[in-house]
Amino acid sequence: MRDIRDDLQERASLIEQQIAAAGVDFDKAVEALQGKLTAELAALGVAMLAEHYKSFLMDSLGDG
Repeated sequence: MRDIRDDLQERASLIEQQIAAAGVDFDKAVEALQGKLTAELAALGVAMLAEHYKSFLMDSLGDG
C-alpha cells in the first residue's frame, strides 16, 4: 500500500489557504457593510433632523 500522507498534507494545506482567503473576503464584506450602515445611519439622522425642523416650522407658522 502506498503512503498517502504527502497527498493528504497537500490537500490540508490547500484547504487552509482557501479558508484563510474566505476569511479575508468575509472581513472585507463586513467592513463594506459597516461603512454602508454608517452612511445610512447618518442619512437617517439628517432626515430625522429635517422632519423635526419641518414640524417646528409648521407649528410656529401655524400659531402666527
